[in-house]
Amino acid sequence: MFFITSKILSFLIKPSFWILALLIISILKKNKRKNYLIITTLIYFFFTNEFIYNEVARYWEEPSKSIELLDQKYDVGIVLGGFSDYDSITQKHNFKKEADRFIYTFQLYQNGIIKKILISGGNGGLSNSSHKEAETIQRFLISNSVNREDIIIESKSRNTKENAFYSAQILKQDSKVVLITSATHMKRALLCFNRAGINVTSFPVDNMLSYRSKNPTHILLPKARVLEYWEELIHEIIGYFIYFIYV
Repeated sequence: MFFITSKILSFLIKPSFWILALLIISILKKNKRKNYLIITTLIYFFFTNEFIYNEVARYWEEPSKSIELLDQKYDVGIVLGGFSDYDSITQKHNFKKEADRFIYTFQLYQNGIIKKILISGGNGGLSNSSHKEAETIQRFLISNSVNREDIIIESKSRNTKENAFYSAQILKQDSKVVLITSATHMKRALLCFNRAGINVTSFPVDNMLSYRSKNPTHILLPKARVLEYWEELIHEIIGYFIYFIYV
């Protein structure tokens, strides 16, 4: 029930849903159409402004770390799924913008900082699917010269809460663990893993750039892709507080 409710909520909190709802209301409410259109325009500008988004995301996300700051070796690096899809027809991976999770995990392994890779991720869709991200990424790693013995898969989880719960069942109590996920997702991930009894060192990736752009187009012009970024960030912020209360 928690999983289904979270999926419905994640749709309702999308700014794109708010904009669509306001446009529909403006059509139905002819006497107040102008007011609703003004509100819709303001919401659209706010949630497509990259400068505003970057400032809020910078405040929310976990600070970036360089690999050199990991001054010890770890038994396991846990990488959270959600960074790829698999095309079963062409048998190719389609990596998403969260692919930094995978890239830096691979780099940590290649540099000998983590001994084993635990891929945590099943299928987060509401409908049943045979695709399990952890399993397809395991095959990808093996085909790129990673020893099968160094890969642990957890393919049951559908969300961050389950990532932590099922990973806790696999890990040894005294394991030194580093957790790799996106910087905006790290707060929620740390909350879940700590409550699952796993002591982890965080390694956030996909951070905001350390410098701020002063380009007028960056500050003033709307960008459609930023709407998607906002939806993910709002999902993380609300998800964190829901998990804080119920997990």
